[in-house]
Amino acid sequence: MDNNLSELISDGVTFITPTQRLSRHLRYQYANHQISQARQAWQTPDCLPWAAWCKRTYEQLVLRSGNNVVLLNDLQQQWIWQQIISTSKYKEQLLQTTATAKQAIQAYVLCKQWCVPIFPEDVYLSEDAFAFKSWVDSYEKQKKTNHYLDETNLPDYISSHIDIQRNSINKIVFYDFDLLTAQQRNLIQSLKKHGIEIIEVKPIDRNQIISINVQNDIQSEIKQAASWAKQKLEQYPEANIGIVTPKLGAIREKLDYGFTSVLTPHKIVNPTETTHQIYSIALGKPLSSYPLITTAINLLTLGKRRVSLNALSTLLHSPFIRGANTESGTRAKYDAILRKIGEQQLSFKTLYWIAEERCQEHERCEEFIQLLKSFEISFLSHAKKQNLRQWAINFSEWLTGFGWPGERSLNSAEHQTVSEWQDALNQLGSLDGLSNPVSFNTALFQLNRLLTEKHFQPKTPETPIQISGLAGVAGMQFDYLWVMNMQDDNWPALMQPNAFIPTSCQRQFNIPNASADIQLTLAKVVIEKLIRSAKELVFSYAKQEGDRTCRPSPLIKQWLADITEKQIDPENTPQTIIYDSSKLETFVDVDAPSIPAGQIAQGGSALFKDQSACPFKSFARHRLHAESLQHSDIGLSAAERGNLAHRSLQYLWQRLKTSNELQYRSEVELEKLIHSVVQEAIKQQITQQPETFTDRFTELEQLRLQRLLKEWLFIERNRSEFKVIATEEWQIIQFQDIELHLRVDRIDELADGRCVIIDYKTGTVNKNDWESEHPNDPQLPLYAVTSEQEIAAIAFGSLKRGKLGFVGQADGDDIFPGIRQDADLLWKDRLQQWEQILIQLANGFRQGRATVEPTVIACRYCDLHSLCRIYERIESLEESTLEDVYDE
Repeated sequence: MDNNLSELISDGVTFITPTQRLSRHLRYQYANHQISQARQAWQTPDCLPWAAWCKRTYEQLVLRSGNNVVLLNDLQQQWIWQQIISTSKYKEQLLQTTATAKQAIQAYVLCKQWCVPIFPEDVYLSEDAFAFKSWVDSYEKQKKTNHYLDETNLPDYISSHIDIQRNSINKIVFYDFDLLTAQQRNLIQSLKKHGIEIIEVKPIDRNQIISINVQNDIQSEIKQAASWAKQKLEQYPEANIGIVTPKLGAIREKLDYGFTSVLTPHKIVNPTETTHQIYSIALGKPLSSYPLITTAINLLTLGKRRVSLNALSTLLHSPFIRGANTESGTRAKYDAILRKIGEQQLSFKTLYWIAEERCQEHERCEEFIQLLKSFEISFLSHAKKQNLRQWAINFSEWLTGFGWPGERSLNSAEHQTVSEWQDALNQLGSLDGLSNPVSFNTALFQLNRLLTEKHFQPKTPETPIQISGLAGVAGMQFDYLWVMNMQDDNWPALMQPNAFIPTSCQRQFNIPNASADIQLTLAKVVIEKLIRSAKELVFSYAKQEGDRTCRPSPLIKQWLADITEKQIDPENTPQTIIYDSSKLETFVDVDAPSIPAGQIAQGGSALFKDQSACPFKSFARHRLHAESLQHSDIGLSAAERGNLAHRSLQYLWQRLKTSNELQYRSEVELEKLIHSVVQEAIKQQITQQPETFTDRFTELEQLRLQRLLKEWLFIERNRSEFKVIATEEWQIIQFQDIELHLRVDRIDELADGRCVIIDYKTGTVNKNDWESEHPNDPQLPLYAVTSEQEIAAIAFGSLKRGKLGFVGQADGDDIFPGIRQDADLLWKDRLQQWEQILIQLANGFRQGRATVEPTVIACRYCDLHSLCRIYERIESLEESTLEDVYDE
């Protein structure tokens, strides 16, 4: 900090800055300066951002004057604007009143800041401007009637009442404002007239070195900036390092990940670990995105009496609810059961039923269910409509009932988050005098919107590396500064004029957004101030952004002669350094323990399918019993729709039994039978998924299945005589010391006494799935070689619309329509061939063969990628395999 600033602060002069971050930076610099002077105590600098100074001065003026004025907060102001707009004659022309209100408020603020009258009579008004003028008239009348004052008009209020406060203010410093608005200049003139000294101070010039760095893409640019900052910090531990970008909001997550991977890579593995923060990002996230707040909103959403599975899953795993530690295991199991049910939305009644009827005793999270029941009783005891202050009180009480924010001690950031939550509830309650009683859904919607629009960044100690946007950063003093994203389309930034203010007015009163010349001038000023602020400065840009080729901003072209294209050294990244410093012992471990001879293994047909597709998948599934949590979607999944079709056909053939019965029944009789069996199948499914099967959804499924069965029976009528002897029948057999639990979709007996096995498929089928040493679907060959009956054919019954029919292999041309006997291989030899392949797969499973060797389609629907970690060695896979996997 230079001596001039230090002396002014020591004299107790009030400093006004354009941003909160710049105020904090000045206080931090002054503290460091005092420490360097060996001082142990000093007076806190009176350093405030513009908005905070206006509010403080207003409060002092009100106390001295005794004026009965009510200062509106942002939410109250927006509410009033929304009410005005939604009751105006223009409401029918608007799609989103909330968005229109925000745009109108922005126009109102611009008009006040630049002293634009709304509007001169000689100015042509578009329909938008005319509507805005009428809204402003209503707003001003409401303010006058109720003695309201908003923050936009605080500078004007201070100007008209400053004589009350003039004796307590001697000198004010305006520090590093890029451009003073007309309203600010008027206030400064008023202050000067009342004998208050005004000083405008700019930072001193510190620059020594300027260079330009160019990278291929944004990821490389971020990594290079992080590596550069790391290098500077290692060389100069006391250095103050800045990373600046004009598009901080758009790339915040990429910056956070890039700098974490370079500076604190251990936090990627353990994000909850509390360590000294090396860098900070000067941009808050929506308050609603913080886990504490997400939990609170999900808990309150329970008041809608129907909760989404995703929200419920978040609550079951949340540490911010009572019993999170003691019931963590049972809550996780309850979550898994809910996912298997497949409902996207669940009512309280369904949740209680699942907990009581579908969960075993060790899977019941009784405390969580009791919390739900207590909340339901409390919720139903309240009135349907209340004022917003009462809803805010109710929200707080309900969360307390759930034990929010949890039983463990909160860290500093979480304590601040809870404080922001309380502030949000207070703001919601502040609408009490402006609104009528509202419903629960309306109150929750207002709170949700408030939390989404409110950005929050927990306060942390100053860090040596600061990442920020361009606003207000130029006045901060750095030892080293890296300015990113200096592409021509990023800087100067293109600002759109407000549509509610006539263009002629915007240009006449020099509103910056209306003039490209003013925007260019401001951009040049910011660049010059950035240069002055740091000893060493690096501008950087990326040559490529997606498919678009980028060029450097014209404002940095004078330094292009010193451009460098230094890329990240792969030998010097943190990951490489850590890897090279370790001592590794390499060994090949592809086999699991074998199953001892004589010990019976258990499984189903999926065991052979998985062993054929990928030995590791079979080992993980059938010996480790690994499975991922299921994901539910709106309506029925493909598997659930397939199960409905299977069940409908099961009930159908349990009544028809023979081909003769099918031939003799009339069309009317068949339609009645089909309607009956489909209705029965759906009725059973409704007991599993009552929330999904609404009346309309049930009607559509009934029609779909009836049409499918009718078309399928037309194909069955073309078969030779048969009798259905088994449908969806479970069989237990032993094959190579493996006890198999098999369920056959259907077994038919032909006129000659031989049998055929049918497996219904609603997806794509291919008989070539059985032809290789690694068959993709060996289920039917397994049934054939283990069956006690003489098998004449196996076939998929394809139920896919447009491809209905039989696909398979047969010992004759007249068994299934469309299936002909293979002339190259006898049926007996084919069965022996299948048996040898299945024996080989069974032996591999028993011997513990567990190599990660997927076939072409094995990874397509596999959910064990995080266990086998195949993508960590993705380069070693064949290109054709990867293309097939990614195509899906």
